Amino acid sequence: MKKVGLVLIVALLIGFAAGCISTPSGGTHTTSTTSTTSKAQPTNYVVVNGTKIYLNEIHFYMYGLKTCPHCRHMHEWIPKEYGNSSLTYYELLNNETNMKLFAQISKLTGINGVPAIAITYNGSLMAIMEGEFNVTATPQIIHAAMVNNGTLLFVGRAYILPHKDPKAQKAIKELYDLFVKHEMPTNTTSQGG
Repeated sequence: MKKVGLVLIVALLIGFAAGCISTPSGGTHTTSTTSTTSKAQPTNYVVVNGTKIYLNEIHFYMYGLKTCPHCRHMHEWIPKEYGNSSLTYYELLNNETNMKLFAQISKLTGINGVPAIAITYNGSLMAIMEGEFNVTATPQIIHAAMVNNGTLLFVGRAYILPHKDPKAQKAIKELYDLFVKHEMPTNTTSQGG
């Protein structure tokens, strides 16, 4: 129960806004007043509860639509906070390959809206987010994944995919393939695996 409580605190810290496909209301953006990352910050790391999170080890992978205002906002905000090389973007509009990969992400996670964003830290998948979120809270999200020894999934609710669970390990590997490798996993969980 303690782990779920920590994830719920992180979810409140993030301040979700709706994506373009899943929610017709459009949503709003919430800013964290306890932000520890800033492009004006002289160090290349932040400390979250005693743990150094190195900003240059954070990378984002985003599926989106150029017609989506939430996607455009995240596409601008992530590089502004973490640098121009911090984001890999996959356009869905008129791209059959990206649409197939996104459909598989949807089957695995329940994500139906964009932006759909994966956060990696030092090459490991730390979190999957549906919709806009406060990117300055990324170090706190990474820390929460570390202390819970899992990958966080934010899709309406907050979930933990524990690294010790074999089924979760398989799902994490498939999500890594879809976001980071940008390829279809060979044996997918949604196909009865």
